[in-house]
Amino acid sequence: MIICSSGLIGLIMANTYMTRPLNLYHLQLAIQLLETEINYARSSLPEACSRIAEQIKQPVASFFGEFAANLQSLESPTVIEAWNRALQILKEAGFLKEDLEIMAQLGNVLGQSDADDQIKHLSLLQNRLASAIKQAEQERDKNVRLWNYLGFCVGALVVLLLF
Repeated sequence: MIICSSGLIGLIMANTYMTRPLNLYHLQLAIQLLETEINYARSSLPEACSRIAEQIKQPVASFFGEFAANLQSLESPTVIEAWNRALQILKEAGFLKEDLEIMAQLGNVLGQSDADDQIKHLSLLQNRLASAIKQAEQERDKNVRLWNYLGFCVGALVVLLLF
């Protein structure tokens, strides 16, 4: 029982390293969709974010859906406030602080200028997300096997120490 429970803890820790690159990839894909909506469709921000929420996977879909809802509600008078409220969804989903900081920077400029300037900011964000994805993949490659083995080994060590 001890070996299984500590092994399960190791598997859960390994899973966090496996999901981060995937979540960042979905976030990058959503930013590409937002850039397309702004550049070609010339959709309003709430409309574009609602469409993105329908096309992308969770938890990023919840983030864009919440952002669109915040923009349409009267509770969030500015885009920045709506963006920061929606960022709480990503925080609860386990995104790291540096990932949230990258996204917060976009919230400060989104909706503040013309479409061409916003596209430049979105492209910059995509580049930052691409480097974050590479870093997350390197961490995943390094830490997944470590946590898988460490969980079971610690459980075996505890069992040996008890007997």
